[in-house]
Amino acid sequence: MTERNTSGADDVFWAMGCGTLVAVALTWATLGTLLDIVLVARTQRYCLGDLSVGEGLAGFMWAASRLVIFPVVSGVSVLVSLPIDLLARLPWFAERGWLKAAMVTLAILVSISGPMAMILYDVATVGTPGDCVPPWWPSWLPLQ
Repeated sequence: MTERNTSGADDVFWAMGCGTLVAVALTWATLGTLLDIVLVARTQRYCLGDLSVGEGLAGFMWAASRLVIFPVVSGVSVLVSLPIDLLARLPWFAERGWLKAAMVTLAILVSISGPMAMILYDVATVGTPGDCVPPWWPSWLPLQ
């Protein structure tokens, strides 16, 4: 007879690895959305000054759309990074602690790349109308 694999420390580490990606996705789905909306609003206020009622309503509708789209982008980014995280759990990678840590770090970086790209895109296209460049905008990032 063979021993049955009982729940142990390995199962906890496996669940914790996937739980890390879920925590990253939830964090970026909430805090990333707020960061995106605040950065675009401040950039528009700098470039356009006070907004009219129509521009304010358009900004509100845009922000409401981001409350729906941003969590989807965050979830897709985590799904893309999931194979990297699962590779880190294979025995060959798990035996080498530094390689496993590098793979998990790479999975987390891939999972935050989608929301970060969306923030940069929104600030560059929606937040900076015309040729307005905020003073804090790095010169190496594109505008529109």
